[in-house]
Amino acid sequence: MSYTPKILVVDDDPTICYIMEKTLSPEGYEVKSGSSGREALECLAGNTFDLVLLDIGLPDMDGFEIMSHIHRDSPDTLVVMITGDATIESAVKALKSGAYNYLTKPFHIEALRKTIINALDHKRLESHRKQSQKALRESEKRFRDLVENSLIGISIIQNNKIIYQNPEQSELFNPLPKKLDANLLEYVHPDDVNKVKGCYQSLISGKTRSVEADFRFSPPGKKDAKVDVRWVQCRASIFKHKGNDALLLNTMDITRAKELEHILRIKSKMISLGRVAAGIAHEIRNPLTGINSYLYTLDDFLDTEILESEKIKMMKKIVGRLQIASNKIESVIKRVLDFSKPGATSMALVNINKSLKEAINLSAASLRKNNIKIEQSLEQGLPHCYADSQLIEQVILNLINNAAKALEKTEDHRIIEITSASKKNSILIRVSDSGPGVPLELRDKMFDPFFTTKQDGSGIGLSIAQRIIADHSGSIDVGSSKLGGAEFRIELPIDKRKHKR
Repeated sequence: MSYTPKILVVDDDPTICYIMEKTLSPEGYEVKSGSSGREALECLAGNTFDLVLLDIGLPDMDGFEIMSHIHRDSPDTLVVMITGDATIESAVKALKSGAYNYLTKPFHIEALRKTIINALDHKRLESHRKQSQKALRESEKRFRDLVENSLIGISIIQNNKIIYQNPEQSELFNPLPKKLDANLLEYVHPDDVNKVKGCYQSLISGKTRSVEADFRFSPPGKKDAKVDVRWVQCRASIFKHKGNDALLLNTMDITRAKELEHILRIKSKMISLGRVAAGIAHEIRNPLTGINSYLYTLDDFLDTEILESEKIKMMKKIVGRLQIASNKIESVIKRVLDFSKPGATSMALVNINKSLKEAINLSAASLRKNNIKIEQSLEQGLPHCYADSQLIEQVILNLINNAAKALEKTEDHRIIEITSASKKNSILIRVSDSGPGVPLELRDKMFDPFFTTKQDGSGIGLSIAQRIIADHSGSIDVGSSKLGGAEFRIELPIDKRKHKR
């Protein structure tokens, strides 16, 4: 539905009013007229007009006085002054009083049309501008309300000065000084200073437009106040503010989350320590019970004054068993030491497939004896990576042995599959079997020291395997295989020369 502009013509000359009505009405304008100031004000009081064509010289009221009423009561209405006194002074006075334009009598109809068109176009543009400004102000208010009430600290830094901080940021850091300098780093935890410096250098050097880091921070406060170290998660991004580069800083207080994480980590360590202690106790208790029993027997033999040859033979046999029990305890201790302090890795650029083949060859005979088929699918042209080939071989042998143990209760279709493949910047190794698999509830515990589901197992092998892979800056996990059993997945980085030991 189109809008019809409304025009009020105010002139004491009836001929001019008549001509304007007859000229403008056919062109799509709604035109009303008045011959005096009083009639003009009555029309304005009951109607809204887009444009008023106002004669300055009215019999009862000065045109400038009427225009002041219009500006006061209808500020969106434009006024074009019409005057027979075509002087520079009258024109200047009309424009200064707020008129959009002015026409001099006698005027040409074409000049009138152009003036009206220009005036109404100006009004539409001005209306759009005001609406846009209003929408912008409302949008800015909504945005500012969101920022001001955000639970995330937000600040803007430009030219090394903090030009804005929302209340949450001020609460988190305490109001920081407006000008930033290197002294602010003294509030960052010493262990995190290099991290913060590195992030800042990455931003100002242009290497990246956004960085994110967690670090500890002591908000500046009173000298005698208790030091309050907080963990913050911070994201800094470069963006344009008023045409120039600025730094947008978003921070969140994660101190409580870090505390809970620390508590959970300690709890997890204590649980693991308890399991380790229980495992060591279990491993040592049996041989130690035997040692005590044998010692009691020896003590009984030594109570006799004469040692018969049979007793001497028995005592020698007991000493041998004592030695075996002692060796078992020593073996347990060695495995614990191997886990707690494994030998240094000897990194070199190697073909991982070679280590896999060595492990397969070493276990092939034992697997054939137990009717276990071993399948391999090793990617040709696999990229070399930095690794300790013997330790990788040890890990694969351990996984093959575990798979073979799992297949003991499987009557047929005994298969172990070993695959290798390149994946982006890493090498992926899979050791799968067709056994019963690992229940979901046990997968998180599989790599815990001394955790085992086998009666004759020590629960150390997978823990050592995990330690070895970790020393290679890799990862190992367990899931389900397409064969129906367990699948251990090892991922090794291709180039980790910096982790060479």
